[in-house]
Amino acid sequence: MPELSAKVALAPLGTPTTKGQQQRGKDNNNAEAQEAKAQRKAGKAEKAARRAARVSEQGKSNKPPPEAVAPARVQSQAKQGRTVSGAGNASSGGGGSTNSVGNVTAGNAISALTTQGTAIHGTDILDKRVGLFKHLEITRRSGTADAAKDIHPAILALTLQFASYTVIGSSARCRATLRAFQTVIKDYRTPAGTTLSRNLTNHLSRQIDFLKTARPLSITMGNAIRWLKQEISVVSIDISDDQARESLMEKIETYIRDKIEVADRVIVQSAVKQISKGDVILTFSRSAVVEQVFLEANLRGIEFSVVVVDTRPFYEGKEMVRRLSNAGLRCEYVLISGLSYVLNDITSVFLGAHAVLSNGQLYSRVGTALVAMSAKRKNIPVIVCCESIKFSNRVQLDSVTFNELGSPDDLMNISIDSAPKPGPLKNWRDLPNLKLLNILYDLTPPEYIKKIVTEVGSLPPSSVPVIIREYNSA
Repeated sequence: MPELSAKVALAPLGTPTTKGQQQRGKDNNNAEAQEAKAQRKAGKAEKAARRAARVSEQGKSNKPPPEAVAPARVQSQAKQGRTVSGAGNASSGGGGSTNSVGNVTAGNAISALTTQGTAIHGTDILDKRVGLFKHLEITRRSGTADAAKDIHPAILALTLQFASYTVIGSSARCRATLRAFQTVIKDYRTPAGTTLSRNLTNHLSRQIDFLKTARPLSITMGNAIRWLKQEISVVSIDISDDQARESLMEKIETYIRDKIEVADRVIVQSAVKQISKGDVILTFSRSAVVEQVFLEANLRGIEFSVVVVDTRPFYEGKEMVRRLSNAGLRCEYVLISGLSYVLNDITSVFLGAHAVLSNGQLYSRVGTALVAMSAKRKNIPVIVCCESIKFSNRVQLDSVTFNELGSPDDLMNISIDSAPKPGPLKNWRDLPNLKLLNILYDLTPPEYIKKIVTEVGSLPPSSVPVIIREYNSA
């Protein structure tokens, strides 16, 4: 037995000779593993405690003031393309004034974007959105830091104009976009190893993506872009690039003339027949085609007056009142809060449109639905002037699913002229229980609308799908 014990003692490590010794070895290993695990946990807890104490001490002694934190946060958002723009002067969804995009150079476009395009209203806007509308985009302004090297200077300038509301209105934005695309196509050169019909579509898609960083595309712009991409896809590979570019530029010019300019003239000639001597016509905000109807009726010597209903934050109707009154028309100007007081004398209501959906809903500047509903209750006919290019296949039953949000800071301006004047809520971001909603469009049910005047004739809202089907087939 002593000899056996000696042999066991001299046995190699890890080779136990009895079951008891094996079990004792396992128990010892488990105990050591648990002890090591406990030590590691204790070490982690101690490090975490020291780190928390260190952060707390730094926060008490070196906490930067809020105004020092804000610029860094703004810079971070600017890098991510999440900058939010304010609004300048604006017009209604049915049309509006526009600045020329032609003769844009790289120097002045980049300079304008550098000095103005990086202006940001605030850093907490995305966190202060109303819960029901958090899925919607907020109008924001882009800077040159967001632009890739292949973004054309004309697109850079147009993006800034969209974001600052210099180019506004559905038709005006579509026209300006197509003009900018003409410049892009004119300067385009097909890379080696590919064809124009393949590469130009991708090149334009990158320009469009950058445009969308300022504001979402309008229905009119979407229809025009789909048409243009279709035209590019059918360009013959047997013609030279110069011929293809010239052909595309001519087609764009024809599209602008037929779908916007000629369409507006036809609508004006048809809608002016709805105005009689002694009428008192109400309109909301500003629509370019409605404004042309009133001016044409005045030129024909029809004696009537116009009541322009306007609303914050853009006060778009002021420009219409100025133009109509300068043309010799008798006008009244009232905010939407006084709508019920002026309806008693109204004979008809003329409205513009941002879009008309396939279920007959009118998608236009917010407040349009209230005007149409109030007129319907008093049996006042509501007439909508709208080009067929604004018709959409989309079906929508509310203003929540799809819409556009303006900057909440636009609601803070209580000035009645061009100079901004902050109101009592200028520090609204510091109020944790306050959220602002600046929604840009609403939906008007088709039962509130008597007729829609288009370039293809006057029709009820229920006939919109027919025009859409004919438009798509063409």
